[in-house]
Amino acid sequence: MYSYPELTVEQQATLPVLRAPALALDAQFPDSTHQLWQCDTADGMMILKVCHQSRVQDSTFWLGMNNLFQLDFPQSLARTQIISQFLQREGGFSIPDVVAEQARQYVLVRYLDGTDLTAEKIDNTMLTQLAHHWGKLHQQISSQWGCLDNPVFNANDWPVRLEQTIQFLSGRSDIPIPADTLKLSHEQCRRLSAQQFVPIMPDFRWDQLRQCENHQLAVVDLDAFVRAPREVEWVILEYLLSPQQAKHFVEAYSQYQPIPDLTNCRLSYRLLLFLMNILGETDLRDWLEQPILFK
Repeated sequence: MYSYPELTVEQQATLPVLRAPALALDAQFPDSTHQLWQCDTADGMMILKVCHQSRVQDSTFWLGMNNLFQLDFPQSLARTQIISQFLQREGGFSIPDVVAEQARQYVLVRYLDGTDLTAEKIDNTMLTQLAHHWGKLHQQISSQWGCLDNPVFNANDWPVRLEQTIQFLSGRSDIPIPADTLKLSHEQCRRLSAQQFVPIMPDFRWDQLRQCENHQLAVVDLDAFVRAPREVEWVILEYLLSPQQAKHFVEAYSQYQPIPDLTNCRLSYRLLLFLMNILGETDLRDWLEQPILFK
């Protein structure tokens, strides 16, 4: 009889029986907060994600998420099934079914056959699927923001907590943030007036997606979904698309709603995402000078 790695006897007592030793998977990033295993079980292939809490404390991404959204990760792992069910119902991507979860400890999900995406693999069909997925999720509008399933902050809280989080992260950053950049960002935060908050993925990257065998895209990492202004995701997209890809994406997304204006929030959101290290960039000037794709 085989055992699930890093889980106690009590934790795995109700889990599907393993048919072979679990296979450890390489971490995607040096600062990954989970160890992943592929598990061949009597109920099919699954992925076990075990949280290493010591790594969470050192993660600037999760410092930012917990500070801004009060997400309480990794306690929030207990809500993974709720998030999965919401995305299956309201989004346009395949979402792995959650078999088991435990706050601060682990998540066990069904394995989705397919191939991991990279920037080189992205084609117009995939961009259309992404636009469809975002378009559907961005129609799920709330007047409050924070956790996806239980947002508790109101619109007036957004500029205040955003400014506080940028200040907090900049004070902990190993990369000095020029005072004039911080000043401009804080001034911009104070002028923000976001009123609509939608489901977004602040750590969106191509490697968070898989292409299933039926060619449908799937999102496999559900940890960071929150409610926030949709402009945050659009700012991320300027780092991931070419001008031609951006044009195609706009055409597809516009079937759902108009493209947001990023003029009055771009600097603050770019600085926040840099400080949260979402793409591993270390040159602030290059990051802030990224070409504008969406006016």
